[in-house]
Amino acid sequence: MGYRSEVRIATTKEGYGQMCDRIELASAGFSTYPLMGPGRRPEFYEEDSDCVVFGWDSIKWYDGFLADVTNVTDALDKLEEDGVPYEFCRIGESWEDIEFRTVGNNDELTMHVEPSVYIEVL
Repeated sequence: MGYRSEVRIATTKEGYGQMCDRIELASAGFSTYPLMGPGRRPEFYEEDSDCVVFGWDSIKWYDGFLADVTNVTDALDKLEEDGVPYEFCRIGESWEDIEFRTVGNNDELTMHVEPSVYIEVL
């Protein structure tokens, strides 16, 4: 089974396209199935104006251990180098496991991500 997280990323449409191209290039020749690319949208995807929010629910987000996840984080690093704004949010299964960061001038983004937690009583 493994540890699962919820992941959301917001960036510009240009940044999203750059990520798709970079991930496609990094995945070429491997038997792995990329999490995103020019022909593959992530599990969650919304766009508004020049902004895209995308991500995955209940994903094993093992950066440095799973090639597909590492390709996404490497693409985010490249966005930062290029000065493209983005927001990243990962919420794990435990209460204290929340990772959130913004890069660049996120005022350029029309949509934003933010951590949230809810409690369901059964």
